[in-house]
Amino acid sequence: MPLFYNALEAAAHRLSIVPPMFDYFGAMGLHALVAAARTGIFDALRERPSTGGELAAALNLEPHATGVLLRALAGLGYLRVRRGRYRLTRTARRWLTTGSPTSLLPGLAFWERTACVIWPGLEKAVRDGTPATPFYASLAADPELSRSFHAWTAAMAARQAPATARAVPVPRGARHVLDVGGGHGLFSLALLRRHPRLRATVIDLPDALETAASHPRLTPRAGSFLEDDLGTGYDVVLLFNIVHGLSDEEASLLLRRLAAALNPGGVLVVGDQFGDSRMPGRASRTLLRLLDLNYLVAVGGRVRGLEEVAGLLRAAGFHRIRHRRPLGSPTTELAVAWNPPRIRR
Repeated sequence: MPLFYNALEAAAHRLSIVPPMFDYFGAMGLHALVAAARTGIFDALRERPSTGGELAAALNLEPHATGVLLRALAGLGYLRVRRGRYRLTRTARRWLTTGSPTSLLPGLAFWERTACVIWPGLEKAVRDGTPATPFYASLAADPELSRSFHAWTAAMAARQAPATARAVPVPRGARHVLDVGGGHGLFSLALLRRHPRLRATVIDLPDALETAASHPRLTPRAGSFLEDDLGTGYDVVLLFNIVHGLSDEEASLLLRRLAAALNPGGVLVVGDQFGDSRMPGRASRTLLRLLDLNYLVAVGGRVRGLEEVAGLLRAAGFHRIRHRRPLGSPTTELAVAWNPPRIRR
C-alpha cells in the first residue's frame, strides 16, 4: 500500500509504543482494493473526480458505505480528496484501472483467494514443510482460483516479456524454442516477434493453455513437462517461474530432460527470483521473503539462490552459466546456461 509513516508515527512504531496493527489490518487493505475494483470505483474516478454521493448514485451503491470505503482508500494512498471530490492518485491510475497497460487488476482476485484459501494453511506448512492442499490440486478443484491465477501470470508476463526477450541470447541459426510450463505463451511470443525464423512449442497442462497466445509459429501442446515426452531438436528452452515450485529431485530430473532435448550449443534460460540477489533495501528484501513464504504454503517450494540454481544446472551438464537482470522486468531474473557443443573428431 502506498502508505508512509510520518516521523512521529515511524518513531512510535520503531520504539514499539504502538502495536504493529498494520500487519493485522493488511488483509483488510487488500479487500478494500478488491471492493473498489469490483464496484467500479477506480474506473469511475478515472473518468472524472466525484463526490461519494455521485459515485454511489452512478454505481448503485449504498451512500454511507461508499463514503466509508472512499475514506479508507484515501487513507491507504489510492485516492485524494479535494473540496469533497475524490480523485485517483497516480498509483491507483497506473496500477488499478481497466485499460492501463500496467494494470494489476487481473491479480486482485487471485491474491484475494490466495489470502483467504491458501494462506490459512501456513501453520501446517511450517510444521511439516508441505502445503495443506497442493496448489495445482487447488486449481483443479476451484475454477475461479484457476482462472484468476492464469490471468495474473499472463498480466505479469505481458509486462515482462518484451524486456526479457531482449535479454535472451538466441544462437545463430536457431529455429525452435521450447517454452516449458509457459501457459499463456507470452514469453515465446515476444521472442518470435524479435526473431522471424523461430517457431515455438509451449508445453503445459490443458487449463493453462486455454488462453495461450495465438501466433502461426506458436504451437501449444498439452502435457506434463516432468513426465511426458518433450521431443528433441530445440535451440532455446525457456523455463520461467517453474523452478521455485519444484523439489531438488524434480528440478534435477527436469534439467536433465531439457539438456537431452536441447541441441548441442543450445541455450536454456531459467527465469525466476533469486534469493541471493542484491536488493535496493529492506522493503524489497522483505517482499522477496514473503514470496518465498508464499511458495512454501502454496506448492511446498522455495526461492533458490542463483548459485544454487547454477549448481543444479552444472549437475545436469550445462556450462557457461550467466546471470542477467532485464531492465523493465524487475521481478524476474535470468540464469542463462548453454548445452556443451558437439565435439568434432
